[in-house]
Amino acid sequence: MSSLFVFDLDNTLIATTHDYTDPILEMCRKVIQVLGEKAPHVSQIVAMEQEIDKRRVRETNPSTGRPYFYSMERFPGSLVETYNQICRKVGELPLPEVQSALYEIGLGAFNERRYGKNLKKGAFEVIEFLRLRGDVAFLLTKGDRRVQEKKIAALKARGLQFDGVCVVDDGEKQERHFSEIAGEFPNCVQRFSVGDSYEFDIAPAIAAGFYGVWLPVETWDVTGRMEELRGVVRRDKCIELASLQDLIVRCDELVTLNKEVVR
Repeated sequence: MSSLFVFDLDNTLIATTHDYTDPILEMCRKVIQVLGEKAPHVSQIVAMEQEIDKRRVRETNPSTGRPYFYSMERFPGSLVETYNQICRKVGELPLPEVQSALYEIGLGAFNERRYGKNLKKGAFEVIEFLRLRGDVAFLLTKGDRRVQEKKIAALKARGLQFDGVCVVDDGEKQERHFSEIAGEFPNCVQRFSVGDSYEFDIAPAIAAGFYGVWLPVETWDVTGRMEELRGVVRRDKCIELASLQDLIVRCDELVTLNKEVVR
């Protein structure tokens, strides 16, 4: 009997954390260039941007009346807001031309030319391995549909094939998303969720009756919290792996572990 594997995309199949690194560093250079000795130390600028960007996930986008969540507009706007806050602290008026330049810098994080190059080691082999076994490989990703669909197209161009795709563009993955996917494949009694985020890829999946396959990556939203997260992991319903390739090596073990959970 086939098993259902639901894969996350960002930092699970494609490495995307550092897509934002160059724009953040370029923002720092721009702020220091414009404000000179009034500019904070670069470490403070980066810390401010991280705090602002996390906060803005839940803030309302005035253009849409909805939370920013993971839309394209949030990150570039966070670079602009970082500059605005620094200006307020040092008593300078923000310059419109600098704000516009920073927004354009932020859009550089969504350069689709890098998506195919960012395919994580073992991604193709894992998906092929599972599909050759007769298992179901499903892609569940959250984010701006305009961005995520380009990443999915890059995967397909590299030869990755999925039995289904779902983009959550209105917030976080929730238990209901996993339950709905499970409902599409009723013959798959064994269900696994594979992802880098315990909070968003694994915990809601466990609530929906899945077994978790956690591939931890220290991304912007969990920096410094990895040990805290490891302390709340449901070890009875989740296994932590070091790499995608480990999924191939330990696939039979996973199935056995999950049989115990299902039983």
